[in-house]
Amino acid sequence: MKQSKYFLVVLSQLIPLLVAPLSAHAADFEFKMALAQKAAGSFYVSGVVNGEETVDLLVDTGADMIILSVASFRSLQKSQSLKSVRRMAARMADGRSKAVNIYRIESLLLGESCHVGPVEVAVVPGAANNILGLNVLNQAAPFAIYNSPPTLALSVCSQTVNPISDSGHGELLAGVDI
Repeated sequence: MKQSKYFLVVLSQLIPLLVAPLSAHAADFEFKMALAQKAAGSFYVSGVVNGEETVDLLVDTGADMIILSVASFRSLQKSQSLKSVRRMAARMADGRSKAVNIYRIESLLLGESCHVGPVEVAVVPGAANNILGLNVLNQAAPFAIYNSPPTLALSVCSQTVNPISDSGHGELLAGVDI
């Protein structure tokens, strides 16, 4: 009986700590990038895929991975050979399932200083937007999205890109600032 009372006392003291809201501000994060807010209220971040294709990415925490529109993918394929890593069934926002090809991109620059990669992207026929999904947001986590001013704040990005490597292609250096 004594042990259960002690347990309840300790638990009652810990619960407020577990449920207390954590206050975070954009200034608390190493990497911050401005978000563009479109008419419908959605947030977009600018990005560059594999150092070549400039894209606007809809920030979507409900998407499991980056989605590239067919137009963006074709534009990227003009200068690079991208091979499918696998094919999978994906559930669309409307509940339907669709078979999609998954590709690997070596780098993604978000804003002006957040390099991530390599990452997998899905190319979804009929997709109207390029979408930034959780596979990148979780890789750069913890992250936060702020309304005023519209900002995406990320914690883990590689800052340095080596423009010339032994292979003659740009590569992401291994250094990660936390």
